[in-house]
Amino acid sequence: MIDLKEILKNSNYKKETEELINIANLAYKHWETYWTGFNSTYICEEILKDFENLNDFKFFIYGGFSSSQRSRIACFRGDNIPEEDVLKSNFPAQGIKIYGNFLFDNATQDDFRSLLIENGLNEVKLGDIWTIGDRGAQGIIDDLDIEHLDEKNFFLRDVKVKINLIDIDELQIPSGRKKKLVNTVEASTRLDAIASAGFRISRTKIIERLENGMLKLNGNKVNKPTINLKIGDILELENKGFIEILNLEITKRERWKVKLLRK
Repeated sequence: MIDLKEILKNSNYKKETEELINIANLAYKHWETYWTGFNSTYICEEILKDFENLNDFKFFIYGGFSSSQRSRIACFRGDNIPEEDVLKSNFPAQGIKIYGNFLFDNATQDDFRSLLIENGLNEVKLGDIWTIGDRGAQGIIDDLDIEHLDEKNFFLRDVKVKINLIDIDELQIPSGRKKKLVNTVEASTRLDAIASAGFRISRTKIIERLENGMLKLNGNKVNKPTINLKIGDILELENKGFIEILNLEITKRERWKVKLLRK
């Protein structure tokens, strides 16, 4: 069994790490695959670094599609490894459609996520949520205890919406993002400057997303555009993926050469 105290001691994500330890113990005992709840894909990758030397266990990160920003971790014994196709086909999640006319009352992914939380879903039951123009949203959620949502009507602000549960393969999955190197020169290493360059959107829109809780730094929500970033930091923007700071170098003119990996 895994020594809980030893692994938790230096973890930056104690709650998520403890959950993974608990399911790993179950996987070892019962010779079955167990899944964590949904977390940022970045956090999933980070906490697995503490488990990489444990040969008795193997892990698989998946969120329903290849470029998902929120994922679950599957854990299974190192001597009982399932095929990747089997893991994906048995992924414990369900597709969801939220229909509504938002032409005159625009809504964000965070608005739809809040709607689901207000109606009984815990954050760890929610995978990616993405908007479908002005007609609502789609997403991926845990497949347990969600029957009360199917075919039901709710209100998001003043807009009436209807929720349908569907198979994941019926969803309009967002187009995948390929990894891309981005080189830019900025006046500073401020979060808003680098996020704007990396995600290719204006600083004004970056600040709007900061205020709406849609931007995370190293897995945590931030609200200060003036934070100075460092090599190794990872920014996550909802529905836009991730950017990793690969290098920062001051120039003779006291500007910053920035190298980013967008993924």
